[in-house]
Amino acid sequence: MPRILSVAALLLLSAKLVAAEPNTWVKIDGGQIEGRRWDVPLGYDPVAKRFLVLGGRVTWADTKKARPYDVLSITPEKGAKWRNELPEFGAKWGGETGPITVPAWKSEVWGFADADGNTRPNWSVYGTFSLGGKYGYDPDTKAFYFHAANSTFKYDPKAREWSDLRRKTGPEGTHGGVLLWSSMSYDRDAKAFVLFGGGNIQTERGDPGTWTFEPEARLWAQVKAASEPSQRANSRLVYDPVNKVTVMFGGDQLDALVADTWTYKAATKTWTQAKPKLSPSPRAGHALLWLPKAKKVLLLGGYTYTSTTEYVASLYKPMPLEAWTFDTKTSEWEFVGNWDKDGPTVPANTFLSAAVDENDTVMLLDNKNQAWFCAIDTKMPHVTREQPGVVAGTEVRRTGSHDPKWYTEGLGATINTLTDTRLKALKANEWFVQPTPKRPGVNMDWGSAVLDLASDKIVRFSGGHSAYSGTAPVVYDLKTDRYALPFAPEYPIEYVYSNDQVNGEWSFKRNPWMTGHTYKSTGYDPNLKCLVFVAHNYTYFFDAPTGKWSRNEVKNPFVADMYTNTVCTTPEGAVTWANVRGGGGEGLWRLDADSRTWKPLPLADKKPSFPTKSADRHGLSYDGKRNRLLFFSDTGAKKGNVAAYDLKTGAVSWLDPAGADKALAACRETVYVPEADVVLIGARVPGAGGAQEWLAYDCAKNVWLSVPLTGEDPIGKRGAFNNSMGLMYDPARKVVWAVGQHSHVHALKLDTSKATALK
Repeated sequence: MPRILSVAALLLLSAKLVAAEPNTWVKIDGGQIEGRRWDVPLGYDPVAKRFLVLGGRVTWADTKKARPYDVLSITPEKGAKWRNELPEFGAKWGGETGPITVPAWKSEVWGFADADGNTRPNWSVYGTFSLGGKYGYDPDTKAFYFHAANSTFKYDPKAREWSDLRRKTGPEGTHGGVLLWSSMSYDRDAKAFVLFGGGNIQTERGDPGTWTFEPEARLWAQVKAASEPSQRANSRLVYDPVNKVTVMFGGDQLDALVADTWTYKAATKTWTQAKPKLSPSPRAGHALLWLPKAKKVLLLGGYTYTSTTEYVASLYKPMPLEAWTFDTKTSEWEFVGNWDKDGPTVPANTFLSAAVDENDTVMLLDNKNQAWFCAIDTKMPHVTREQPGVVAGTEVRRTGSHDPKWYTEGLGATINTLTDTRLKALKANEWFVQPTPKRPGVNMDWGSAVLDLASDKIVRFSGGHSAYSGTAPVVYDLKTDRYALPFAPEYPIEYVYSNDQVNGEWSFKRNPWMTGHTYKSTGYDPNLKCLVFVAHNYTYFFDAPTGKWSRNEVKNPFVADMYTNTVCTTPEGAVTWANVRGGGGEGLWRLDADSRTWKPLPLADKKPSFPTKSADRHGLSYDGKRNRLLFFSDTGAKKGNVAAYDLKTGAVSWLDPAGADKALAACRETVYVPEADVVLIGARVPGAGGAQEWLAYDCAKNVWLSVPLTGEDPIGKRGAFNNSMGLMYDPARKVVWAVGQHSHVHALKLDTSKATALK
């Protein structure tokens, strides 16, 4: 078992290390946590007088390797190392320091049993998960309590035991969703934890509001406060036992960082906004601790925004480490110190892990999970630059193409009206790129675009994964060759430029989260005159003239699948091709404008044969001359074939076009061109002379064609993939529009007289 120092020895060592030089950060040589670990809960055990790491997320691959135990302890002595706080059943796993052989968990799904059946929370969860600040210490039961993945659980440091409290009635159980970026703190007078902040909850505000959890009764309850602070993420809570209030500062509203200070009094269930003369600058992810000796709240670190548009570049950066204290009685902040070069570097977009002991000695983990200690003395400021501070309530927002104002700045009052003049001069089968002076700088891979016929605009909601992850579509005005951003996009913090997506529905402002990608899950409905987005459980509608999203009230009858849900425009309303919710194969649904719900289209055969769906590789188009839907796919048993759905009879039939064996190209982007009576596919195949030519399906002759197109091809150079293009037909101008990866707008006048049949 790990050795525990005596209280006297620990206090002596702590004094030798930090008390001689207050407000000086000291790095512990043995304080580096080996292996990858993030979202790390850090606490202080006042009984054993030791600092604890209480888990932290790890990858599934790392669970197969020797690594330190989930729970670690350290003391602020020179030469100290992290010690494995092994439970009784783990005595044979390894030594008290360094990597040990720990059982892996059974899978990447949240739960409380490892492969050997031991009770331990699974920190290797894949997908939407966040502990954040949803944990704290209860001095009455002398245990740490946690809330994550709709689970409430605790850790008893004396017994070294984890317990699943099996309470599913918290914010997620009541409202739905997976709560992210929230915080909780123990109110000793109320004998309950207070939880506030975070998002991804299915309330009108998109946040949980105020909740309490009573450890003794194991009971969650929502507080009906008269008024509450605005929604925010990554804003820590801390309890002031002297003035008997919970304190909160700042946070990330996903489109702005704020610098406001609030207190919550459990006895009256009231939130009160403080009005300090000076405030720390806007931030989120900071630590907030109660200093027992100074009897003040301590703020440490935090992150701020960047406005980069570089590919897979961080939209967040750590702030220089600084410390402030807040006196709840006077409602004033006081600057304590900053450590620009002589202190640890804090994380960029998550909570700063920090804890404090009874002597105001603070420990934190830097961005590499290295332990640092500092004895905070609020009467001896440590200042290496000019004292910072802002007016309370100040906000920080992103600039450049993240800012709606940027799209008109510097362009003057003149509006470009030459688009139609340019289009009249188009040469047949030659792509032309609009000169657009200001385009969105962010990458918008892996999605499409729609032509809003009513407003004469192209609307694009595309990105996810390692591309744009904001909640705002971009809107291009065909008349003026100008882009607009309807509102500042909300970004879901650690799910920006990640290999994941938020498993949930909407943001603080009720805008849909960008899915992992959008593929062809966006389309246009001519009756509602808006973009529809069908990758979530609900359908979202974006109205370009007002720049606002709305949502239907009933879950979609089809599976929420960003990869394969495919939307197509027909004169009677948008149609979606998707899988039936709850099983039952595939189906077709048309949007009913009055109820804004999806109604099933009749199928003559109960189990019709459709082409194989696969992300980017299948497509759907409306043949207006024959009132039918056409299905395409370059994968599966009938790859290259074309299926048709008759909107009058509900019959699905295979057309067996000539050249099907040569028409093998990713066919997500399809557009019917009535003048040529062809469906143009946004992909290329080898033409008659071997050159790469665009693929098209001749509806009248039932044959696949290759079409030679020149100019600035929106797909890109030879060998490029069409994953980042939106293809649309403009019946008023008789032009095909395409939007490329970096929002270049291309125009084409299609002429198939020189097309060649594929043989």
